[in-house]
Amino acid sequence: MPAIRSNQPTQSPQSPSSSSTPKDTVNDAGKGAERSKSEPKSKATRSRNGCLVCRSRRLKCDLEKPECKRCVNYGAECVYPEKKAFDPNIVAEKLAKRHKRTSAQLKPQVASQAHAHAQGEPLDLDSNLNNFKEEGQDNRFGNDNPSKRIDPMAQSYLAPQPALTSISTPSAPFFTPQSTNMNVVHPNTQTQQPQLSTLKTSSTSTTASPVISTITTGVNNNGITNTGQPAWLTHPTHTVQQMDAVELLMALCRDTRMGQFFGGPLDPPEFLKKMFPVEEDLRCFHHALTYSLSILVVEEEPNPWVEHVARLFLVPTGEAPLSSEALKQGMLAMGAIHLSVLEARGSVSSSSGRTRELGLAYRWEAVKLLRQAKDIHEEVISDAFFAATVILNCDDVLGANPHWREVVRLGLFAVRKRGGCEQMLFPDNPYPDHLLSSMLPVPVPEKPVSPLLRCLIETMVISDVGSLSTGDPTVVLTDSSTWWERLAPTDPSEPDSCESTWGMHRSIPRLMTRVINLTWESQDLERQSFFDYEGDIPISQKKRWRESLKFRIHELRNDMASWIINVPQTIQRKRSKDGSLATWHAFQILILRDLLKVPRTDEMIQKSADTVLDICSQVGDKVEWMNFSLLITITALISPHQRQRAREVLRWFRVQCCYEIDVLESVAEECWKRIDDGLDDEACSWREILLEMGCSVLLG
Repeated sequence: MPAIRSNQPTQSPQSPSSSSTPKDTVNDAGKGAERSKSEPKSKATRSRNGCLVCRSRRLKCDLEKPECKRCVNYGAECVYPEKKAFDPNIVAEKLAKRHKRTSAQLKPQVASQAHAHAQGEPLDLDSNLNNFKEEGQDNRFGNDNPSKRIDPMAQSYLAPQPALTSISTPSAPFFTPQSTNMNVVHPNTQTQQPQLSTLKTSSTSTTASPVISTITTGVNNNGITNTGQPAWLTHPTHTVQQMDAVELLMALCRDTRMGQFFGGPLDPPEFLKKMFPVEEDLRCFHHALTYSLSILVVEEEPNPWVEHVARLFLVPTGEAPLSSEALKQGMLAMGAIHLSVLEARGSVSSSSGRTRELGLAYRWEAVKLLRQAKDIHEEVISDAFFAATVILNCDDVLGANPHWREVVRLGLFAVRKRGGCEQMLFPDNPYPDHLLSSMLPVPVPEKPVSPLLRCLIETMVISDVGSLSTGDPTVVLTDSSTWWERLAPTDPSEPDSCESTWGMHRSIPRLMTRVINLTWESQDLERQSFFDYEGDIPISQKKRWRESLKFRIHELRNDMASWIINVPQTIQRKRSKDGSLATWHAFQILILRDLLKVPRTDEMIQKSADTVLDICSQVGDKVEWMNFSLLITITALISPHQRQRAREVLRWFRVQCCYEIDVLESVAEECWKRIDDGLDDEACSWREILLEMGCSVLLG
């Protein structure tokens, strides 16, 4: 433990002021003796509840971290002991023991004083009781002065808490509407990104990460203090009681990986400690591999992210070192983002915002590596490059990052360099319906699709559907794509990867892309026709465009009606059926509201909205990729009863989601406020609200 020196300036023995004569020394000694006789000597105590570094009491901390001035002066970081939850039974038991001990210790003292009183000396029980209280005083509150003692119940309220647990709604590592105490990186401002070299620390090893050259100690530009100590605890569930009782119950009673985490997290195995000598890297990677990757799929066994994607950098080939390192940093970012969410909600120990900054730094390092790799042909055509872009895209969804477009562009660039999705999935016969393919003497047999590329491209499709939050058309799966249906299993009894990953039927994403693209086209036509007059020449062209659009909308509605009659009865898995029906009803609302301009009070819209709420309230342990269905439904709710049901569903989703659920809650409340205030449909749409909030993020 470092010694904390006084803030008063000290004088060296060689200085003239420090020299003194023997006579002065004798006089000073005499004066000191007189003071010791006249004044009682103050007893130096050390607070059990104070900082483990400087022993300053918690109430003396003057910042929100909390952080003491002395720790700042000496470049240390305040580390506080574990706060125990208040248990009235334990307190009552300790008080009972104390009272027994009090009576046991007072008996001989009272007897001796009674004997002295019999000899004519006065009996003073009050002084003995006071002396005993001083000797047996519990020093948990760091001061013996009765006026400064703190009640145990009030301790949790008076003690300043770290920023992550001081608010009910956490602020995202990148951006959320509730972010109030973070430095948000605005796209139009040039700010210094956090560097990993100033964030990483290690307490057991001085070997840095392959990307990190040195481990610094001190305070960096972002205000994060590095002391060489780990910013996390081995067993993080000791503060799980900070969660709400209902949320804790919902978190524990789940037959999922995250349910096991709340019950008792696993420790990293020994072999991983050799691969990740930096403790923060080890913690983030182990959490990502063990828990975070499980929230990307609805069926956790087998998980293609664990079996195929993580293997790319755990067993690197050496052909694309930059891309492999970027993939590793993207995996670390996912673990850090997920951990920061758990810290913010009180389910793991807080590290004063350090994990949030680490997630941002990991992502920044990964994107920087991808920028370097995109100019190297061997790198950009590698599976590691493509996997890094996709996992970073998932990081942006979980972290509610509004700066997701560059990562998407890098992923599309990799697909284009490799010839498109058809060429990547079916390299031997990418276009079987093409004229040249039909002229081959022997038809080319279908080879098994790479499970790695299947996982990555299908995830890229569902994240592309998330562009609905911005109103942009889809670019991965389009109306002319022929490869999507070829990914379906030939045997109906075999599990479909779309159902295992997203929890919806394979035909649903095709309907979703058609609705999204028609919505964008309809809005584009409205914008171009806003100032048109009957005498203008281009009116005829736009008229034909409008008629074509109406025909395709009518065709889409027929396909939607046919789907709801024929397909649901063929879906065997409950989770896939729930996800498919919820998505169908949500996009039915979207067609009626955005394409046909039907008011939200329409009976069909309200019926679909109630159906989505019913499905979401009983969907079960896995709610992945259902946020968009809930978002579309929220914009159609008008009664207080419906909105309260939606809040309860959001509360249930909060346990299983990350920062994107905070954006969803903010959009919901703002949308309902605008509806009640009488704003028009454009102002009440989630696109307009997200744009005005400055967080046009991807949702999943």
